[in-house]
Amino acid sequence: MCLLCCDMGWPERLRQVARLLFPWAGTEHGVLMGAEQDLTARLGQMALFSGLPAEALLRIAQSSVLHKYNTGDTVFSEGDEINSLLVVLEGDAAVFKRSLDGREQVLFHLHAGEIISAAALLLDDNACHSASGRACQATQIVSIPPSIFRDLSSQSSPFNWTLLRYLAGNSEQLSNLAGRLSLQSARSRLAAFLIKQADQPGQPAGITQKEIAAEIGTVREIVARLLRDFAQAGWLERQRQRLVLKNRAALEEEAQRW
Repeated sequence: MCLLCCDMGWPERLRQVARLLFPWAGTEHGVLMGAEQDLTARLGQMALFSGLPAEALLRIAQSSVLHKYNTGDTVFSEGDEINSLLVVLEGDAAVFKRSLDGREQVLFHLHAGEIISAAALLLDDNACHSASGRACQATQIVSIPPSIFRDLSSQSSPFNWTLLRYLAGNSEQLSNLAGRLSLQSARSRLAAFLIKQADQPGQPAGITQKEIAAEIGTVREIVARLLRDFAQAGWLERQRQRLVLKNRAALEEEAQRW
């Protein structure tokens, strides 16, 4: 029977593979118990890895290292050597650039199923991070050795196609960011950011003006002034450390200005 083609669920396929690869394990309580079994299953549910056969997922899980970060922890720093493909299992990691005077610009956020450093690993064997990463909430990230990543890239067409789509999406996201920073006013970018935040459930309370400034590409003083303007216009108000939208239509109109 072909384990990769038969009609069975992921847990049963993984148990079958484990019995073939590790006959001494005896039962499902052997190699695939605990954290390793959980990681294998979670990887299989992600778009990037969902087309891989069960034994490939098992190999990734066995070769990977799980890292846990608290809010504000540094995940990686600009200039650090890239020694693994990073995959977000849960949480939120902000990727950002920092200027010499300490100002930050958030490039994008990474959530469950998204990856870090894939493009750099494909381009250069001695690549370094071109930006920094920080956990915005409790975050889990798994690091996959470059050798495993390159093997997948050379052997799996479904993996490559999903990877290309993901990298193309990142490129489009950065292109949109460049357009907003160069053509939109800080007032319009702030309005768009507030709407985006309101539409994302589970966002932590108490985002600071400095953090907002890093998200929209300006300085804290301008954010403070614009928030006062929006509040005086009746567009928003602060309630227990949260910014609550009071006139979404007005904010949406402002966000569309170029």
